[in-house]
Amino acid sequence: MIEYLRKTTIMREYFIIYIICCFLYSVYNWKILSHSEGWGIVYMVGLITIGFIGLGIDFIFRLIIKNKKTLNILGILIVLIFSIILYDELN
Repeated sequence: MIEYLRKTTIMREYFIIYIICCFLYSVYNWKILSHSEGWGIVYMVGLITIGFIGLGIDFIFRLIIKNKKTLNILGILIVLIFSIILYDELN
């Protein structure tokens, strides 16, 4: 099990950085996000949950796909699609 956790993929690193950034943004802008009944906090919890779902998808892919090159190519495609969708939603 320890060896499994040592394997790193592009998708895993991306979603870990994404979750950390969402958390830091929430802490830094707490007053703004918690203003008017705290719906900004609810939104940030939703975004962090999406990050954990991405980590779950990466976990499932690592169980299914044994070829690391194929796994990273698929991860890059998912990360690009996720980033484009997130960018379109925010703009």
